[in-house]
Amino acid sequence: RGVRLDTTRHNEGGWKMKEIRYGFYCFLARCFEREADEELLNKIAGMSLPKSEGVEGLKEKADTDELAADFAAVFLGAGQAAGNAAFPYESVYTSAKGLVMQEAWSQVKDIMDASGRYFVSEDKTVKEDHAAAELLYMALLIKSDESVSSQRDFFDNHIKNWFSRFLADVEQYAKTPFYKGLAVLSQDFIDEEDDYLAKALKKEESETLSCSLSKDEADRILSDLKKRYKIYAPVVVSGNTGKNGENEVRYREISSVKDIVTDRPSDYSPKEIYYPIVQTMFYFEGDKSRESTFTEDKDYLIVMRACDVNAIKRLDDIFLKNGGREDSYYERHRSHVKIALLECERSFEQCFCVSMGSAVADEYDMALRISPDGLNVKVASGDLKPYFKDAAKSAYEPSFVKENERKVALPVINSADELRMASTLEFWKKYDDKCISCGGCNTVCPTCSCFDTVDIRYDETSTDGERRRVWSSCMLDTFTMTAGGARSRKSPAANMRFKTLHKVYDFQKRFETDYNMCVGCGRCIARCPEDINFSDTVNGFSNALNEAKGGIS
Repeated sequence: RGVRLDTTRHNEGGWKMKEIRYGFYCFLARCFEREADEELLNKIAGMSLPKSEGVEGLKEKADTDELAADFAAVFLGAGQAAGNAAFPYESVYTSAKGLVMQEAWSQVKDIMDASGRYFVSEDKTVKEDHAAAELLYMALLIKSDESVSSQRDFFDNHIKNWFSRFLADVEQYAKTPFYKGLAVLSQDFIDEEDDYLAKALKKEESETLSCSLSKDEADRILSDLKKRYKIYAPVVVSGNTGKNGENEVRYREISSVKDIVTDRPSDYSPKEIYYPIVQTMFYFEGDKSRESTFTEDKDYLIVMRACDVNAIKRLDDIFLKNGGREDSYYERHRSHVKIALLECERSFEQCFCVSMGSAVADEYDMALRISPDGLNVKVASGDLKPYFKDAAKSAYEPSFVKENERKVALPVINSADELRMASTLEFWKKYDDKCISCGGCNTVCPTCSCFDTVDIRYDETSTDGERRRVWSSCMLDTFTMTAGGARSRKSPAANMRFKTLHKVYDFQKRFETDYNMCVGCGRCIARCPEDINFSDTVNGFSNALNEAKGGIS
């Protein structure tokens, strides 16, 4: 078994892969939309179908009345015992109770509404997550030259995720060779399409586009991008001042590239966009609970520097690769993020990203160099390339900071004995006097991930409410407090030791990476009201540990 879309053979007749795929999706959509009639059977008889075991069944002479009865039994459950049918709806195969018009229907409807593409059937009861509707939507994505990544996204999330189970049921419950053959041919096509999209996506991602733009041209593209994305970048926030008395730079949605701050670092990281400060996990109503859902109607495009691009990788490790199970609350936001790398024009005062190996980033969807005259852009994501197709081509490649004024010597811990030594250094005790346990350093850090869970009741007499997770800080004096008031870490010094080891040793050890948790952005230095300099902390720790190790006989 295995369908093969022979593009060489079809190209001789003037066909191309786009037309072949578009036509075959349309053909399958018609087969699943309504029962086969003489017009469809005559068309199939004259078609040059791909090689598949299912083709013989489709081309076998059939009676249309028998086909209509089989269609009604298999796809509508007419005259069948409960469970002996293949209802052609994604919701049926992906919802807990196997019902129509569940979450999958809502998702597909939103996608179709946002794109302006709709499936119109003669049968008004056919919903958006019907097999025919989803197949035809894929055909329309192909016809309108949507990026391979867009096609792959819809295919993975709304066809591949349920069609195999659906088609297996069709093959099991169908009585006629036609519908048994349709199931086999469809599965072979889905398998081939999965392979084709994987290869096409790999090719698309390997091809980058570099161009140059004026700021007015960039704003026109930005306006188009905003139809699909919420675009965030570092901007000046009036009314919020930092330690130096200047208005803070924070991440906000932008309407123009002129809003983007390039001459100073942001005071806060972009983390709060894809890892919200407060996030509802579920709602409880009486003795029932209801899971929260992702409610954003657009994806995120976030403009960030190399240190923050690398910081996302750290949070991905923590939330998506920790213990073999993904954190769904993090993933639901993270999966919607596209990254626009903002090139650093220079190293800033507090930065020590070079020492932390995070000054260079290569995992981005596009890269930007913003100058007074305009923008240079490198586009890597297939989703974004169409927006820049008319821009003047260039040879732009992003450059990266090669040296910081601040330099950090990372500690070397080779054994459990050395780790115990590192944990008991006299060095840490000075932070009992210096640190006030405010947690400000964790708040601005792009890699801190700690949170508390709290239950909120809507009023004092109600049993209704919600469970939320809220950012927390390992530097707070209450962070390790348990019922009864016991604390595993009882001092600012103990908290500083924990945080520092986590940033420059524990994380790397746990995830077996070649990078540490800290990315050297320096925000914690700028934020600390007591002027504790984390780069000095790491250097002081390394020196104290080396001295202690030198004393071992």
